[in-house]
Amino acid sequence: MAPRVSLPEQGPSAEPAERTATRPARMRALVLSAPVDGSRRGRLDLTDLPTPVPGPAEVLVRVALCGICGTDVHVCRFHADGTSAFGGPVSLPVVLGHEASGVVARTGEWVTRVRPGDLVALESVLACGTCDTCLRGRPNQCERVTLTGLTAPGALAEYVVVPQTACHRLEPLRACGWGRDEALQAGALLEPLGCVYNALFVEGGGVRPGEHVTVHGLGPLGLFAGLLCRVGGASRVVGLDPLPERRDLARRLGFTACLDPADPPPDLLDADLHVEASGNPAQTLPVVERHLRPAGRCVVVSRTDSPVLVDTNPWVSTASRLIGARGHSGGIFPYLINLFASGQLDPRALIGAVLTLDQVPGALAGDAMTAAGKTLVRITGTPVP
Repeated sequence: MAPRVSLPEQGPSAEPAERTATRPARMRALVLSAPVDGSRRGRLDLTDLPTPVPGPAEVLVRVALCGICGTDVHVCRFHADGTSAFGGPVSLPVVLGHEASGVVARTGEWVTRVRPGDLVALESVLACGTCDTCLRGRPNQCERVTLTGLTAPGALAEYVVVPQTACHRLEPLRACGWGRDEALQAGALLEPLGCVYNALFVEGGGVRPGEHVTVHGLGPLGLFAGLLCRVGGASRVVGLDPLPERRDLARRLGFTACLDPADPPPDLLDADLHVEASGNPAQTLPVVERHLRPAGRCVVVSRTDSPVLVDTNPWVSTASRLIGARGHSGGIFPYLINLFASGQLDPRALIGAVLTLDQVPGALAGDAMTAAGKTLVRITGTPVP
């Protein structure tokens, strides 16, 4: 059952008593609306809304943590004619937030995957499962896709309702000794990590042992790309970013070299795989085109506000591929949770600032996206071991 696209409304509960938990009648949420008075930025309001009630196959989750990312910044921007500058679908007004973890508060009568009290990470790309694209194995390209925080109410709110299929239990992390809050933090990182995994290993064809990789942009997506390439067997991972604090973090995470793109040593840039994660392909793609190895690939994991011209000659000459990737592929979250639990990938060092919900409007309008590491928002609760 697809989640509601409109803002949540209060209604009667049909769940049996054992599936319910005490919940407030109203909740705080961050709502994005269309701009007013000719502004180029959408209106952000922290407001009280009715706490939603899950349908028979849905789950009410008390949100613990939610990441904010470049998508949240882009979706708040508008062109002079009032149209959205975001390159994907969005339905306004909408509660923002699509990178979330939390605690199951209530379940519908048909729910069997989770129960109240479970710690869960939430998928945000909700495919219909029945269109031609889904049946061809590409649920992230679903023709009727619902996107939490963009076309359906999101998780920058105290509660969110999602289909039970979007909930993934974090119990494997707890079983390996991770603390409760550590598991919830890791859960809030699964959505961006899943997007990068999809780009590298599903759309991009994977990383071959011994390959050289150059990552353009060392925000969270670029950092995840470098870590996954290391796990995949890359022998050299070079990162490019103008911000020294981002380069320092990448070095601590195990990048081979971290360079300022203004003056990089050319011999370190040649790569079998380039990852465009800067959000500024107008600057990075000419660099990529000069440093493509034969049969190379460049995977684009970030969006941009403006069209970019591409010189096709280097791609033809080197028989290389320019690959776009959208969202995460279905079913990847359990694999990534087990990757964390196995110790092959530890995301905790990527966490940067942790904000409150009240700080988010200012962060989206300011420089939160240029900070080192991943910015999370603590919605409810306090850290518990």
